[in-house]
Amino acid sequence: MSNNVYKVLCIKSTFNSNIVDNLHNGVNESLKNSEVEITQLEPLYVPGAFELPYMAKKVLDSEEYKELDCIITLGCVIKGETAHFEYISNACANALATLNINSKIPILFGVITAFNKEQAIARSEINFNNPDNRNIGFNVANAAKTLMNEIH
Repeated sequence: MSNNVYKVLCIKSTFNSNIVDNLHNGVNESLKNSEVEITQLEPLYVPGAFELPYMAKKVLDSEEYKELDCIITLGCVIKGETAHFEYISNACANALATLNINSKIPILFGVITAFNKEQAIARSEINFNNPDNRNIGFNVANAAKTLMNEIH
């Protein structure tokens, strides 16, 4: 492992904020329990999951974040009565995937896509009884640590 201090930025959707805040708590838990030093920058906020790729691209293009080692995107899309869920979920995932493969740093997809609020809550709750699956945010931050260790 590297002796570097890794710099991580979370971009959070404010839509379904209680669920997204739970995801961020999972990220915090994972990053504080790390074998290497990780500095988590102040999160950036966007209105919804659809705007996550825009902000990630803006960060990648910014001089302010040139020392960044990883971006973690956090959001939650819950199916309603229309096809809106599919469009938003697909657009967000595809745009972030495209940014990720064209980026010099990893961009992690911490966006819950659930058929109902109960599923979203279940995937965002911190499960202290299962150290390998605390919540989606925790799992995504673990993946981020692995990727940062691989590239540094």
